[in-house]
Amino acid sequence: MRTIGDWIRLNARRNPAREAFVGVDGRVTFGEAAERAWQLGRGLRKAGITPGSGVGVLAGNSVFNAEAFLAAAASGGVYIAYNWRWAPAELANGILETDAKAILVEEAHLPLLEEALEILAATEQELPAVYRQGVELEALRLGSGPLEEVAGPESPLCVIYTGGSTGIPKGVVLSHGAALANAINEMYDCGMGSRPGERGLIVTPLFHSAALLCWLVPHFVAGATSVIAPKFSDETVVDLVGRESITNTFMIPNMMRRLMDQGVLSDPAIRKNLKALHTGAGLLRMPDKQLFAETLPETDLFFRYGLTEAGPMVTRLKPADMLNPDVDGSIGTEYLLVEAQLQDPDGNEVAPGELGEICVKGPSLMSGYYGRPDATAEAMRGGWLHTGDLAVRDERGYFYFRDRLKEMIKTGGENVYSAEIEQVLHLHPAVLEAVVLGVPDPKWDEEVRAVVVLRSGETAEAAQLASFLREHLAGYKIPKQMVFLTPDQLPRTAAGKLQKGALKAQLGWISA
Repeated sequence: MRTIGDWIRLNARRNPAREAFVGVDGRVTFGEAAERAWQLGRGLRKAGITPGSGVGVLAGNSVFNAEAFLAAAASGGVYIAYNWRWAPAELANGILETDAKAILVEEAHLPLLEEALEILAATEQELPAVYRQGVELEALRLGSGPLEEVAGPESPLCVIYTGGSTGIPKGVVLSHGAALANAINEMYDCGMGSRPGERGLIVTPLFHSAALLCWLVPHFVAGATSVIAPKFSDETVVDLVGRESITNTFMIPNMMRRLMDQGVLSDPAIRKNLKALHTGAGLLRMPDKQLFAETLPETDLFFRYGLTEAGPMVTRLKPADMLNPDVDGSIGTEYLLVEAQLQDPDGNEVAPGELGEICVKGPSLMSGYYGRPDATAEAMRGGWLHTGDLAVRDERGYFYFRDRLKEMIKTGGENVYSAEIEQVLHLHPAVLEAVVLGVPDPKWDEEVRAVVVLRSGETAEAAQLASFLREHLAGYKIPKQMVFLTPDQLPRTAAGKLQKGALKAQLGWISA
């Protein structure tokens, strides 16, 4: 197994004039990206970055960020992706926790970093060296030509914080070998980089694994171009897909539904250029898939399930299965290098059709949580990564997600899986998005409630949706209360994931 440093060198030789990264801050070829990574990596080494040292990066979706990732890898250091949406105290804690020796900061995010460093100055922690975008960072560059490789496949490559909607984020350590194993999975199972002139559009934040490890790294390894959008918007997608001849992209289901609902995916530029759209981190049911097929009949649709700790991908549903009613609601089958198993609480594999926790083995798994050996041991029990996600598996190997263990609703002595109800609600033609929540109740322990977003021009009342649900589900699963909101009223993470806890607080269903 090679390292990212090896691929910097190989692509400089194989594809020197081909564009590697395109962003609002410029364009660089593979040859230019390699030289700039080597120069900055050499400067980082002189500044004290040794193999395994943390190189924090506070930057948005930009060429600057992509180059910082390569430079950290070339130096032998560890790229630490800080979330620019954190509050200063959260950033200070991230810097403290990961013990970064240097921080590369984009100008736009300098005020946030300065506030975080003020907080750290009050502690006894030695502050990291800071290199600001512009003259200060450029002065760090030294020499020219390739750097001697000091990292190996098992060396840490990056620390990415978990992007879940609940709990305290944890820094996930992933090795060079893990990142490349995931890239192989993407290339083999999803055709990443296989089309001539492949150009992938990144619209989710680079501080999350979906953008960094599922798009930027596989495209880089394949010698394909990554076009990095500063943020997701209707206008950005149409503009970049047309202007940059984008062939593939990833967006979560609610982004995809929104673009279809607004007619954005019908734009001629998208119809002409986009050959594959990948989605995941949410629900996708037959009405959405059928509408997509009608809107973009020549575009392949992939659905993917994963989590940062797995590197991140675990299963995928391929285009050939998308409109197959027998596997509607499935998150697909294992990637090439992944072994997924459903286990009971004692660690035994459950039979097909039985509910179990998704547990994962394979070369793309995390090395562990940074500085949290106990949490690592708990997650990696018995040699398997325990995801905390519940699913069933059929005889053919297709997995069907049911719920997060922590989000299972206990009502009147029954277990209710929010995802099961959400999936049925998504089958209703008037529903654009649905969220099911468990709310504390003195009589039933928890009461099932729902939040619904309707499609443009559609109407529906709670009684109608409840009646629809009763055709498919037991009575105790029917939400006792439904609230109707607009898409922009749903609280989300920077990656677009819904924040259920924040939504409960917003509605007054729990204390903030």
